[in-house]
Amino acid sequence: MNQKKLVFANWKMNLNSDEATSLVKNILKKLESINKVDIVLSPSFPYLAAINSLLYNTKISLSSQNVFWEKDGPYTGEVSSDMLLDVGCSWTMIGHSERRQHLLETNEMINKKVLTSVSKGLKVILCVGESFDQRRQGKTFESIADQLQRGLRKVDESFVEQIVIGYEPIWVIGSGEAASVNDISSVHNFIFNELKIMFPNGKLLPRIVYGGSVNSLNIEDIITLDNVDGVLVGNASMDCDKFCDIVMKV
Repeated sequence: MNQKKLVFANWKMNLNSDEATSLVKNILKKLESINKVDIVLSPSFPYLAAINSLLYNTKISLSSQNVFWEKDGPYTGEVSSDMLLDVGCSWTMIGHSERRQHLLETNEMINKKVLTSVSKGLKVILCVGESFDQRRQGKTFESIADQLQRGLRKVDESFVEQIVIGYEPIWVIGSGEAASVNDISSVHNFIFNELKIMFPNGKLLPRIVYGGSVNSLNIEDIITLDNVDGVLVGNASMDCDKFCDIVMKV
């Protein structure tokens, strides 16, 4: 693929307004001359508009951490694609394991979000990954194939370029240690082959990025693997020096 590598920062439910603003200003200063990498920041909902004002006319994009599939209506607490576009988002994250686990999001719900988001023009990072039990039982590939097939069901090939797949092995998230390069390589190669089967006529397949305890020490080993098109960064993305170091090593 002739696409840029992608570094996607997921701040989760962290940082207040002042902390988020300060972090973005520092990131912009340090990465001012970086052109070779696509960079996306994903703050919490309340700060999207404020962060967008800082990112205006920069090369860094804005993402939400979630989206709902309906345009409007009696859905208390939800946010639509149109609302995200209105506050400056060009991306949305869908299907993160923490939402699957804690908020019981199903593949069917996730698929609705994907279909609605891409049809509205948003770029999507669709997260997939296996649990410790699934890995122990040798069901890693089976689980990920199911998430891909159900999450991307009925997605037209014309929308494929708007989609990124984020592979996050659930058993390493927050552990401080990434999966081994062999594990990452085997799963990314599997995802790439699954996508080729699912979208045989696509001009470009979705980029595939790795997430799970990515840091400035392991990034170079991860990013050089085949079919690793970038990284999804959690904790390290909330430290300017650590995050910028990762970006510059991609």
